[in-house]
Parts: sequence; C-alpha cells; structure tokens
Amino acid sequence: MKKNEKTFRGAIVAALLAAAFALLTTARAGDPAVTVVTGPDAPPLEAFAAKEMTGLLERLFEAEVTVRPEVPDDAKHLIFLGSPETNPAVAKWAGEAWPNDLGDQGHLLKSVAKEGEIVLIVGGGSPVATLWAVYEFGHHIGMRYTLHEDFPPVEAPEFRLSGFDESFSPNLAVRAWRTIDAGAAGQASWGIEEHRRLLGQLAKLKFNRVVLATHPWQPFYDFESGETPKTGGVLWEGGEFPVSGDTAGRAVFDGAEVFENPDFSGKTTDAERVAAARELGRGILSAARELGMTAAFESEGAADPEIETIALSQPRGGVLPQFSTAGLPDKLDEIREEEKRGFAVKCWIPGSLDPGVYYLSRAAFDAGITPREALASLVTPICGDGVAERLATGFAAIEEVSALIESEDPDFAVPDPAMFLKHYASAEPAPEWWGRAAELYGAAVNEMYRGNTRAREGARPFLLYHAKVFTFALHYMTAVSAAREAGIAREAKDAEAWAGQLEAAAEALHNALGIYADVARDNSDRGVIAVLNEYAYRPVLEELDQVPLE
Repeated sequence: MKKNEKTFRGAIVAALLAAAFALLTTARAGDPAVTVVTGPDAPPLEAFAAKEMTGLLERLFEAEVTVRPEVPDDAKHLIFLGSPETNPAVAKWAGEAWPNDLGDQGHLLKSVAKEGEIVLIVGGGSPVATLWAVYEFGHHIGMRYTLHEDFPPVEAPEFRLSGFDESFSPNLAVRAWRTIDAGAAGQASWGIEEHRRLLGQLAKLKFNRVVLATHPWQPFYDFESGETPKTGGVLWEGGEFPVSGDTAGRAVFDGAEVFENPDFSGKTTDAERVAAARELGRGILSAARELGMTAAFESEGAADPEIETIALSQPRGGVLPQFSTAGLPDKLDEIREEEKRGFAVKCWIPGSLDPGVYYLSRAAFDAGITPREALASLVTPICGDGVAERLATGFAAIEEVSALIESEDPDFAVPDPAMFLKHYASAEPAPEWWGRAAELYGAAVNEMYRGNTRAREGARPFLLYHAKVFTFALHYMTAVSAAREAGIAREAKDAEAWAGQLEAAAEALHNALGIYADVARDNSDRGVIAVLNEYAYRPVLEELDQVPLE
C-alpha cells in the first residue's frame, strides 16, 4: 500500500472514530438526571425502595440518579417515594389526589403537574407497599421478574414522568410461599443464600409471606416459642446422595462427594446440624422481614385454615416437569368465594414454574386476567413478538402430560429407591400412555426451540432452561421404556436384548442428566440430578453387570 493511501485510510478511520465518539458523548449527555426524594425520615423499607428505584433507572435509562431526603432547588426530573405520612413532598404534591381508601397494601404510580413541573409519585399505604410500587414502575416500563432473575424489555423504553395514573389493591391479602418441606430435590436443600435470592424475587412479584413448612423429624424447632430442639439431624427422606465418581452431570456439584444443603456442609453431629437448622430458619425469617414479608413456621397438620395451599407442581414431589396453570383461575375464584385471606404456593422444583407464579402475582391484583394473557405479558417484553404463542403451545403440552401422569400413575416419577427399577421388574408391555407422554414432552421441546429462534439474545437463558428441562424429561421417558423392554427380554432369557436395552436405558439417563446439568441453577435442579443418579442411573448400571452374557 502506498504512503498516501495509508494516510487517506487513516484519516477516514480517525473521522469515523471521532463521529462515533461524538454520538456516544451526545447519548450520554442526553441521559436523564433524576432525583429520587424519600423524605427526611424514610423508613428502612422506603430507603431500600429508593435503592431499587435507582437500580431500575440506571439499568433501563442509564440515568444519573441522586437520592435526597428533601427536594433540591435545581432538580429537573423528580420522583417522590413514600406516602403523605412518610414523605412531606408526597403530602405537598399529592394533596387530595392521594386515595383515602388505599389501605396498607395499596400502591400507586401517579404523575402530578404543579407549578409548571411534572413529577412522579411512586408510593403506597405502607413502606412495603411503596417497595411494590417501585417494582410496579419497573413492570410498567417492561421489566419482568422471574423466580431466578430479572429481564429488561426487548426495546429500551423512553424515559418520561408523565402519563402515569394507576393504583393497585389486592383482591387476595396473603400471597405466601412455602419453603423447606422434605425432599432432597425440594427447598430443604437450599441454603440461606439461595433463599435470600428467591425471597428478593418474590418481593418483586408482591408476595408478602413466607412459610417454613417443617416436619417433626427434621432438625428445626420453633425458636419463636422456645420449643425444645429436635435431636435428629436429617433434612430429607432418602438418606445421602453421593455425587462423586461415576455421576452423570457431575460438573454441577463442584467436586463435592455428597449432595447436601450447603449450610450443613461439615456438620456431622446432631447438635451441629440442629444449630445449622436454627441458623437457616432464623436467616430465612430475617430475610423475609427485611423485605416486609410476614413469616411463620408450619408443622405437620398445623396449616393456617384461612390460607389455601396451591400446588403448582406435582403435589407428591415428582422430578419430571409437571405443572398446571390453566386451573388456577378457578382455584383463585374458589378462594375468594370462601372468603379466605389468600394462598400459599407449594412446589418442589421451582425452575419451570415462572408462568404460574407470574399469573398468581398479577391475578392477586387483577382478578380478570387469564393465564394466557399473563403468559403474553410475561414473555413478550422478555423475548419479543411472536414467542408467547409458541410457549403457550409448549406449556399446554406440559399441562396435558401433567394431567396424564396424575391420572395414570401419580407416583411415576416420585423419588424412591425403587422408582426406576420397578419399571424394569415387570415383563408386561409398556403402558400406552408412556408413548403419549413422550410425544408431549417432545412437542414442548420443539415449541421452546421454535420460540428461541425468534427471541432476542437476552431471552435465551429463559427459553433454553425450559427447552433442556423438557428434553431431560423426554430422555427419561426413553430410559423408562428401555428398562421395560429389558425386563421383557430378561423374562424371555434373551441376554443380548436384555443387555442392549439396559445399555439404552443407561445411555438415555446419562444424556438426560447431562442435559439437565447444562441449565441447573439452584439446589432443586442439582437435587434432581443427585436423586436420579442414586435411584436410576447407578441401579441400571448394576443390573447391567448382572446380565449373564457368554
């Protein structure tokens, strides 16, 4: 290249870089400078609400945010947090516009024009309601909250303080989440850090109560009333689940030898495990209260009769993805008609339950919303247009397979030492419904990937989790069918087919757990992998070693 050509190209590059820098500078100069006013004596929850509002404004608008206790003289974009009782600025600007019947759970987003300015009031009838108002502001401009993470909207919203005039009051006063219970794949395996993250997400969905559902044989006790601690250290039924050596999906256990609740790691004596349980329970209650939630223990047979339990997943704790959202409107109508105070969500593996939880969070404030409308409201801001329809079809397949399993064999995938080999023990032909279940899981997988091809990049974690968990279930059905064929070959004394089908079952299980491991994100997901290694994969390998091949 000649010297003058190099000089010319260099000038072009420099000009382009200068233009790009100018654009960036202009964009940054246009970022809004926002002042969030809390009041001089803001309660802790409203101070936290200001922090959450700051995060939303910075993430969605790249705003420069200042939090002040009073209105500064030079502020241009003002957001007032709180209520007339906690923030004098709200009292001054809201005036008679503040609803008298808001109640302690009611909250609002209201633009107010006064003295030539427009300000936004984000407030509630109590500090926690103000926090919910902040999350409702995020929801209004496209932020979506799930049980594991937050998703900003596909298209960046336009910053504005005008045009807001919404208020929200619950038609169900109690929106509770049950945790602990008794399964290794349930939340008994979750430590305090996972519980804290989950509670933070539930607060964004306006849940306001956490219930620690414990059993007499677990190492918990009611330290609120001072009952005697339990003397046992067992958290769940089924004993230990080794995850070293030949463990399918082993990478998710980070080199651990045994699957366990992380807060109980190294706790070997009953006394140590009781103390760990006490700290875990206290930690959960404390984290809940910091978010404005009420909290309580629930022992067996001592559930609050005024709160209806809603099982979002398989009520017996199955490891396959099973859920039903379509029946939730009737359940909520029943709760309202019986004048109960609200509901408590019960589930074992929360990962694939976001549509149901989101529906409940919205229906508790809007009785007219349908599950399909809620799904579109959840998915479209995350994924973009045209994806909600694909997911609705896929989730409908999961609802159908859930009903099928519940009607044909409710204990089909419930953890138990014999859960898998019982299918191998029989020489009867496989039930027809197994094939239908596999078809439905396959259909759900296809719809997730179809949605994935249309979705924006940031939505891929949401979609791929469901796609791979449903693929895990499809491989599990393949493994069960192969185990039954192995049982038939064993009865016929066909050693070659016997061994071949057991090998097919082992391969399908290995694939299933490896695929699940790709997207495992909490100890419930890891618990499924640990349980199925112990109750399915290893037993099949042991049976394969016993086949009398010549």
